[in-house]
Amino acid sequence: MFRRHINDHDWDLESLTDEQLEILPLDVLQRIRNKRWANGLEELQNRANEELARRNPRKDWKCLRCGKEHFREKEIRVAGGFAESFLGWERNKYHVIICNYCGKSEFYKVLMSGVDQSIGLFGS
Repeated sequence: MFRRHINDHDWDLESLTDEQLEILPLDVLQRIRNKRWANGLEELQNRANEELARRNPRKDWKCLRCGKEHFREKEIRVAGGFAESFLGWERNKYHVIICNYCGKSEFYKVLMSGVDQSIGLFGS
């Protein structure tokens, strides 16, 4: 029943249990943290921050290929499809972790605000 409401965004933020918070998609947690849906619910925002910190891919990172622990980071923007690519609209942002030893890269999606998306449209 809760899963149905995640897509509809028709659930009571004040009554989210830890288990429900744990299964929320990353973009929903980021919106809660950024006060888009949880304005005035500081306890929930703190819990969302804790969950995001727990999910942080840099925490205890180890390369899946070589096992080394040293990495560098980059942020990239990409278009979502042909039309966006043709127009030069980079709507999606990814955080990339690159192993210093073997170069294996891991991509993680980052939530972009509407302002960031419109800046991507006009070429930042």
